Amino acid sequence: SGGPYMKIAVACMGEEVSMHFGHSEVFKVFEGTKDSFQETKIIHSPGHGKGSLPQLLIKEEVGVLITGGLGEGAMQKLEAGGIEVIRGAEGPPAVAVNEYLLGTLQSRGEACKGYHDHSHDHGTEKQGCHGQGGCR
Repeated sequence: SGGPYMKIAVACMGEEVSMHFGHSEVFKVFEGTKDSFQETKIIHSPGHGKGSLPQLLIKEEVGVLITGGLGEGAMQKLEAGGIEVIRGAEGPPAVAVNEYLLGTLQSRGEACKGYHDHSHDHGTEKQGCHGQGGCR
């Protein structure tokens, strides 16, 4: 009755959805339907720049990733691995998952690129999208 059974990973920084996929501390994995879902696992991030985050989630066979923002490269890897990417989420992970399952959480925003052209991000060209202001 509750629609398809889903496995959803949420990029987290503390108790909130992370604004940047690559800087996430943990990925909380939720499983279930819109009527009933629960957090089933926590995956600790191997750290930024390892290129292994998308692979990690693909290996876990998650169907959806919810995040605040992410770069083009990570997005392409995730989608190539069959993971639907929802960007522009914020707030508590379980709330974002609930909204997604109810169909009210829509992906928005572009992948992170071009932020280094703005003066407020001076000196972070190599990483881009740093700080809390980026990727929204």
